[in-house]
Amino acid sequence: MLNSIKYFSYLLGVDPFWMILIIALLVILGIVKCMYPWQPKWKSKQTKEKDGNIVTKYYQLDK
Repeated sequence: MLNSIKYFSYLLGVDPFWMILIIALLVILGIVKCMYPWQPKWKSKQTKEKDGNIVTKYYQLDK
């Protein structure tokens, strides 16, 4: 697999170190996102009043 990354990076004219570094950082990002998934805590809803004013209501989501 590393040989194919090296060939591809030489084809692009880039040092293979940077390609391997980017792939390693993407793998680490995937692991961190699996360990700590992001979940929203608040939800907003916009409604219009009879006067034409826009009202935004915020709701706290339960866990």
